[in-house]
Amino acid sequence: MQRLPCASPVRIAAALVALSCMAVPAQSAQVAAPASAAPLQPAAAASLGDTLLAKATALYASTAKSGLRGFDCSVHPDWQKIKTSSRKGTPSADSDSGIAMLNGVKITLHAPLDGDSTVDWAVRAGKPLEADTSAMLDRAHRGIEQSLTGALKLWIPLVNGSVAESLGAEDVDVTQNENGYSVRSRDKRHSLTEEFDRNLLLTRTVIADSGSVVDIAPTFQPTSQGLLLSSFTARVQPAGTTAENAKQMHISFEYQTVSGAQIPAKLAVDVRNVVTMDFMLDGCTVSLK
Repeated sequence: MQRLPCASPVRIAAALVALSCMAVPAQSAQVAAPASAAPLQPAAAASLGDTLLAKATALYASTAKSGLRGFDCSVHPDWQKIKTSSRKGTPSADSDSGIAMLNGVKITLHAPLDGDSTVDWAVRAGKPLEADTSAMLDRAHRGIEQSLTGALKLWIPLVNGSVAESLGAEDVDVTQNENGYSVRSRDKRHSLTEEFDRNLLLTRTVIADSGSVVDIAPTFQPTSQGLLLSSFTARVQPAGTTAENAKQMHISFEYQTVSGAQIPAKLAVDVRNVVTMDFMLDGCTVSLK
């Protein structure tokens, strides 16, 4: 069984590296490869993978089970929090007028699960904008679009069934160790390792792509449909940098149910020592299979 396309390590790594452009070096960040385990014989590995796949499929909630193809929502950033956190609490003379202007922007998110998310940005009609105001809005537009689309590109493969799928994929090796199970891609160019505990809870994903290393630690919450991603912490070590220059961010999700499908109702993105961003999503519609 082949891994789902959205789980491509290239896409995940690219999204994290893009999202981390706002970050500064994290202190003493280490990106270490998981401990190796002796590979099982092919027949034993295939049998183990099939067994684990069946268990994991029942364990995790997924958009594949609900038939979700995509969703569209109105987006409401907490502009006050964004400005305060990015300025480290330092007030600005134009803060109130800037926030009022940003609150007047209509933001719509389009999130297909089989493609890239997009953001519509509509500024309230009125008199022509001054150059400084127009530049401020353009910066905010780019930052919001990058953050939302980057976060969702990472959310999708962790909720679409790929977590379970990886345990039965044909292009990986599954090994058992004292802590649980390890899944490693056979792709030499794009290295992907996933670590599961003994209860098949995904605890860590490490991706190496073209010199960049991405280390993701997810957490899941129980729901009536199974385990659902609630947050993840990611460390990104861009190509050509040392471990001490790795960048760290934390992204969390709260959910709403629309037509039987669970989609984000709130996203919180915290880039260490740089900015904290909260987004509320409402007025949502979903596309189902």
